[in-house]
Amino acid sequence: MSKLRIKGALLHTAVLLALPCYVNANVSGLSAAALYQQKVDNWVATKVVELANTDCSNDMSIDTACNDVTVKFSDGEFDATKLDDKQTILIMDTHLEFSSVLRYRSRIKAALRQMESGSYEKNHINGYDPSFTVPKVVRDTLKEIDLFTNDNNETEFVPALWLKELYSTFQTVYSYDNYYQYIGHGNTPLLYLLEHNPKAELVIAPFPDFFGKRADLFCFPQSTEAGQTSTNLQRLNAVVTEAADNFKREMITGLGIDYINFSGGYTLETLQTDWQNQCNNALPDHNTQKALLDTMRPFYQVLFNSDGVFAFQATDVNMDADNNALDIDTSFVNRMLVGDFTTLASNLPDDGVIVDTPPSLESNRSNSKKWIDVFVNFGIGLSRPFPYNESPVMETDPLGLDSYPITSMQPSWAAPVALSRAIHIKNTEFPGEDLSYVIDDIKEKMIPADCYYSWSDWRWREYRGSCKMQDPLKHRQHEVYRLNYLP
Repeated sequence: MSKLRIKGALLHTAVLLALPCYVNANVSGLSAAALYQQKVDNWVATKVVELANTDCSNDMSIDTACNDVTVKFSDGEFDATKLDDKQTILIMDTHLEFSSVLRYRSRIKAALRQMESGSYEKNHINGYDPSFTVPKVVRDTLKEIDLFTNDNNETEFVPALWLKELYSTFQTVYSYDNYYQYIGHGNTPLLYLLEHNPKAELVIAPFPDFFGKRADLFCFPQSTEAGQTSTNLQRLNAVVTEAADNFKREMITGLGIDYINFSGGYTLETLQTDWQNQCNNALPDHNTQKALLDTMRPFYQVLFNSDGVFAFQATDVNMDADNNALDIDTSFVNRMLVGDFTTLASNLPDDGVIVDTPPSLESNRSNSKKWIDVFVNFGIGLSRPFPYNESPVMETDPLGLDSYPITSMQPSWAAPVALSRAIHIKNTEFPGEDLSYVIDDIKEKMIPADCYYSWSDWRWREYRGSCKMQDPLKHRQHEVYRLNYLP
């Protein structure tokens, strides 16, 4: 697999018609939202009692609830009835299958994999069907949550935060030690998007790995093979171009993608790591390395310049124009490059507009800020005991049974925060509008051009009035709050 740039690792491991009816009071005096949560609370209390004596941690357990069963992606179904097809998110990352198969299957529109040719295929083709073996009680409990119904017998989202009591019980039923091998970088952004955008439907896919899959071309870029008229470098570019065209036609357009989360990137540094892993010959000269990196451009073009598709890419740190040529290329107009900062008190207003000293950045972010479109606050401390404010970035248990303040700040975790903010703006400011016509308008709302940062560390040419420092969680600017699932 290509060693693209991914920063961080998992630690803990009309639109209005789609809104739930959470505004009217019932005869009981409770709102519909409160009544629904009460129903979930009652189910959780019952389930905790039911599982009180279930312990699957012992391999010798004779409890039939602990019998292993294999759960396949094809065992579940995508449920479009509870979702909004104008909030279709493609997430490209690693380790996306476990939570998607077991806990959030009804939210997953498709699972993709990259073939040896470089092109992608959907889950129902050529036997691709992600599967995991778990105790029967785990399968059944998580499926109940995924298919939970409200009083109108309609399947509806259940926030992980409502299931905290069940999380504690599951530590003996099925602890993290049983599935840690399936968890990795992609879990954090995947679960953030699922938990903060209750109406979103997701498509999961691995990062593209053209250098690994076509190492025969990648490792000998200047060679021309027998019977060929093009160099391997030219042929590699053709492979990526064909795969990109196919991806746009079959996946971006075919699956109706609206948003993309890409918490990674391709740089000269990652290319050099790929070379070490894939090739036995000497690293080529600098110009050839740059040409090899540029073979990824057609795929970037599809991800970040497709009409009506708004993409969010996690920034690198310590960026420069040579190493990060693709990541900082401003020709990708439908992409926002997302960075991170953290403070317990940002003092930023809801639009981020200030004529004052902005919150500070880590030095390896500050030296790259001229290329980064937006920074989002994590609201946490970075050293023990890891303090956090009232609105920190949250991460979610891989089984979707609890959420808690994140303990690490990484650009990879910032991208889904910014994407979630964009969906919130789309639904509050531009409901019913075609996304293709309002991407620039959403950008203007996300980073208004009305700031003056009175601090010597920010030169005007590095932001030109754009309010790059934002704190969307402080102001509850996500759909999960707007729809009244969480306060």
